[in-house]
Amino acid sequence: MKNKNRKRTYVVYITLFIIISMLSACATVARIDPTTFVTDTAEQETIPVVCKGAYEAAAFKVAVANFTNNTTFEYAKVVQASVQGSSERTAVGAAGVGVAPGAVGVVWGEKEKMKFQQDSQRIEREFNAKLGESVEDGVTNEIVNMGGAKIYTRTEMKKVLDEHKFQMSGLVDENTLVQIGKLAGVKYMVTGSVNNVNLSYKTYEMIKKGLSEHLGLLGTALAAGAESQEGWNLETDIALRIIDVETGEILFSKIVHGKYIIGRTPYPNYDALIGGIKQAASKALIDARPELSRWFTVKGYIIQTRKSPDGKQRAALINVGEKSGLKPGSELIAYTFQEVKDPFTGKSSCDVVRLPVTLKVTDQLQADKAWIIIEGDPNQVKRVKVGQLVERAPMKGQKFYQKMGY
Repeated sequence: MKNKNRKRTYVVYITLFIIISMLSACATVARIDPTTFVTDTAEQETIPVVCKGAYEAAAFKVAVANFTNNTTFEYAKVVQASVQGSSERTAVGAAGVGVAPGAVGVVWGEKEKMKFQQDSQRIEREFNAKLGESVEDGVTNEIVNMGGAKIYTRTEMKKVLDEHKFQMSGLVDENTLVQIGKLAGVKYMVTGSVNNVNLSYKTYEMIKKGLSEHLGLLGTALAAGAESQEGWNLETDIALRIIDVETGEILFSKIVHGKYIIGRTPYPNYDALIGGIKQAASKALIDARPELSRWFTVKGYIIQTRKSPDGKQRAALINVGEKSGLKPGSELIAYTFQEVKDPFTGKSSCDVVRLPVTLKVTDQLQADKAWIIIEGDPNQVKRVKVGQLVERAPMKGQKFYQKMGY
């Protein structure tokens, strides 16, 4: 009885954890009325001449191109080899899940099996033709939404190639991409590949067994709430690279992973399969946000500071807004500076100091300005001044429930 109660407790905790994780994605945004705040007369930041270069926020020209499909995905074989089920499952049309001693799998009539093989070959061809382009679009969308870069569209790139009569056929290597980037006048080329697509059918019993073997009683409790994980699990690996066009150097490289649950149909049709791959790829790209947001950052500075009538809150107006990729709830970092002189060379350099406060964009967001709330220790909050540099904090990757396929 104690074990059962303990299991129920774990289920409650895990369920609550998943719910809290999902709700945290929709966290409330601070709402303020700046007109009710009193203008702060605190001193302004004194910026050493050697530190003024830190304020430069050039929006680099970036092109996203040539995501190749390196997968060895074979839809027909995966479906025939990986589907497992139970005797309670019913046939759908001519295809159903059959169970026999020592064998569990999908059962088709000969005619239906032949059609299935033909359809899967068509899907394979279309899948290979469109997946790279789809991931390209996803990466472009990520960079556009985070701001900090001017994106060259596929149409603009094609125009450059046509002008120079540049022929692109088959796979394009990174040296060629650098040449194309120089012709287009871009600073960075973002490229990569889809390295893996894994499609597997997981039953509740399989999930429960796997979790129990690895996590014991906690795994059993987790499985009790994991029935929605049952069905086709589609996982995708995507490699991302940023290339400096001027030097040809690879500045950043990372492989990200995404998962999406398609459902329990005997075998997914073309739309479900391609849609699932795109969903998994989209989730994988979320895990690239922390690094990409550092490369394509958003910078600005504080124009004005204000405090609430009771003195308990401080707000600030910054000179960047929605047009630069900020959204209500976005977090920023504030910096102060000091000039440091080398005792041996006599040369001065800029020491950048991050203030231990958090700046959060409120609902008062405009195209080129935003009101932020300053949070932290009151003594540190007072250090935030007009003229200080602000920069968007690195963005976050996938949340727990997204990694589970939701």
